Amino acid sequence: MNRAVVTLFVLSLFGSDGARPRAATAQSNIPAVSLRQTAAALARSGIAHRDPRSVLAAAQLLIVAERPSPGLERVTPQRASVTAAGLLREAVRIAVEQHDVVTANAAMELAGNARAGLGDAALASELRAAASLGATRGAVGGPVWADGELAPGTEVEYRITFEGDYQPSRLVVTAGDGAADLDCHLYDGSQLVGSDAGHARECGLAWSQRFTGVLTLRVHNSGAATYYVLVSN
Repeated sequence: MNRAVVTLFVLSLFGSDGARPRAATAQSNIPAVSLRQTAAALARSGIAHRDPRSVLAAAQLLIVAERPSPGLERVTPQRASVTAAGLLREAVRIAVEQHDVVTANAAMELAGNARAGLGDAALASELRAAASLGATRGAVGGPVWADGELAPGTEVEYRITFEGDYQPSRLVVTAGDGAADLDCHLYDGSQLVGSDAGHARECGLAWSQRFTGVLTLRVHNSGAATYYVLVSN
C-alpha cells in the first residue's frame, strides 16, 4: 500500500494528534438559541400584555425559522402549534385594538414582501382590510414602544407627545428581571402628572390628557440590572 495512503488512513482514524476522533463540541459555554422557542415566548408575552410589537417580532423570527436550509430536507413532518401567518394576524388584531397603525402596517409589509416576509398577497390584503378598522389616539402617531436596559440605581428619561382627548392615556414599563424595582414619574413641564413608586418590577400610569402636549417620563431602577419594555396606548 502506498505510504501516503497509509498516513492519510491513520490520520482519519486518530486525528493529527494521534488521538481517537471525538464528538464535535461547542467552543462556548453559551447554549444555542432556538428561534422557534424564542418566538413562542415572545408571542405568549405579547398576547398576555396586549403588545402587538412583541407578537410581530415573534412572527419575524418564525419567518426566518421556517425558511428551508439548502441541502437539508426534514423527513418527519413539522408539528407547529403556531405559524408566522397566524402571528401576523394576531399582531394586526392587537394593533387595531391598541390603535397601533405603525405595527399594523409593518405586519402587512411582512405578509406581502416575498424577500423579507411571506410573499402572500392574499394575506397582505386580508390584514390591510383588518387594519383599516383602526384609528390613532393616545400618543401622537400611535402607541409608543421602547426596549432598553437599566443598571442598578440609574434612570432613563423619555419625552412623549400625547394627543388631547377624554380617553384615558396609559403608560406601562415592565422589567425583565424580577429583582428589578422600577419607579415611574410623569411630568408636564415641572408639574408632576402622576407617579408609581411601589416595590415592583413594573410601574404604570393612567391619566386624562385634555390637551395635546409633550410629557416627560422618568423611570428609575432601584433594584437589579434589567432589560425593560415601555408601552403606551
